[in-house]
Amino acid sequence: MLSAHLDFSNDAASRNIKVIQKTVTWICSVIKRKSSILDLGCGPGIYAEEFAKQKYPVVGIDISKRSISYARKSARNKNLNITYLNQSYLADEIKGMYDNIVCIYCDFGALIPVEQKLLLKKIQSVLKDDGYFIFDVFSTGLSSTKKEGRKWNFYNDSNFFSKKSHFVMEETVHFKEQNVWGTRNIVIDKNSKLTKEYITWDTYYTKESISKLLEDNGFKVEEIRNDIVEANSFTGNDVMFIKAKKI
Repeated sequence: MLSAHLDFSNDAASRNIKVIQKTVTWICSVIKRKSSILDLGCGPGIYAEEFAKQKYPVVGIDISKRSISYARKSARNKNLNITYLNQSYLADEIKGMYDNIVCIYCDFGALIPVEQKLLLKKIQSVLKDDGYFIFDVFSTGLSSTKKEGRKWNFYNDSNFFSKKSHFVMEETVHFKEQNVWGTRNIVIDKNSKLTKEYITWDTYYTKESISKLLEDNGFKVEEIRNDIVEANSFTGNDVMFIKAKKI
């Protein structure tokens, strides 16, 4: 995962460098200069570093120990003022108060509804009055790029899921009534026959549905952008960036 995050030539775990820079430029243009930023799901610090270079005080949270370790070392080497916390933004307490909170790469739509409401409640508690929650979600165009089905693949060497030779069985299902795509990957190690299962969710929204969800949980949408993410090599480019104000 860490290697995939740091490969800016494609969009497999982080977006390509052109889209990353476009995202950062837009966010910096809609928040106050040098206001504080909390980066939820910061990974190895890709966006956090860009914000810090622009003199924003940044705190990054991620559940991956390896990603946080890399991010801390990188920030030290570049002399950037970033605080990184290795914790879950769902399970653990978020401390401090922030002017802005960001959550990038459609992480919000990967949560189930009860987790989304929990996260919005936690963001409410640590976001300053009139602060902004800025994040991105898939729009309905996601369904034009995904297909239901099953497939098997064999990888003789290192891949996204394993460093060893392994099989991957992937199943994709469209839950139309819930506006969700679900993907299940079953990974079987060739030699040890060790099996692991990974399930991911991609919820998609209309402008009306994401606005209502936010309004029901104490936020008001101020701006929606759907022109930041361009055609990419991993998944749909029909992505909305939302700037929502705490009310």
